[in-house]
Amino acid sequence: MSWEMTAAGTVHLDDIVTPHGRRARQIGGSSLYCALAAAPHARVHVSTIVGEDAAAELRRTLAGLPVELGGVEVSPGPTFRWHAVHDFERWVAVTVAEEPGCDPEWRPRLTPEAARAPVLFLGSMRPSLQRDILAQSSARLIGVGSMTCFTGPERDSVMEVVTSCDLLFLNRDELTSLFPEAPGWEAAALGLRGRGRLRAVVVKAGPSGAALVTSSGITELPAAPVDEVIDPTGAGDAVAGGFLGLCAAAERDDEEFFAAALEEGLARAAAAVASFGTAGLRRMAVRAT
Repeated sequence: MSWEMTAAGTVHLDDIVTPHGRRARQIGGSSLYCALAAAPHARVHVSTIVGEDAAAELRRTLAGLPVELGGVEVSPGPTFRWHAVHDFERWVAVTVAEEPGCDPEWRPRLTPEAARAPVLFLGSMRPSLQRDILAQSSARLIGVGSMTCFTGPERDSVMEVVTSCDLLFLNRDELTSLFPEAPGWEAAALGLRGRGRLRAVVVKAGPSGAALVTSSGITELPAAPVDEVIDPTGAGDAVAGGFLGLCAAAERDDEEFFAAALEEGLARAAAAVASFGTAGLRRMAVRAT
């Protein structure tokens, strides 16, 4: 029996434009992408809020997988809506508009099973919500993500959460916005090591792969091969899901295992970017379970 895992985060309806076209109302969000990436390895408990307009689609997307939805709150209000354009030259997502929907209503409440799960992922959200979830969990391995809308204006609150976790998953821009005084992302990541509980930083770099920063130094891994990048939405949460899922399957939380876990995370990210939305990740998850 592998360790179980909790994925706490968002569910979105995404309106996405990439050089390959436009897709409206794609179901996404950090909890969903993470759960799909982790499901081939471990039973995943999802904690999130979703509107009635997308609840059935969320269930269909996760149907047949070892994912528990007892921690999903269904609101009569609409699901968060994200309108974005992916820039394939700078490899950034430019937010055109956001519709918060039911997200501001959410007060996370982990189920007893989710609270006991040995592995926890805190998706990008307000640090106050991340703290609420941390207070309910007894996980031994905790990963956390964030975004520049929090790492800059709420830096102190983000750092409070980060130093209460084992693993930090950020891209280079997010990391440097957390440490604007550092001369580069490498210095910022190295400076985080050993702060509180934090043991490793995963620095995501899109098509350049990712770097793992631990007490042993910096290990850079290339992106997993993919025929063509279609839609990068959710790739970062897929990295975290694959990484933490493999740790759960192996029942390992030691630094010596983290490089193998990151390689698996990058493989899940490749599945995510190879098609619009969650389709590629779901196909991989269904084949593996």
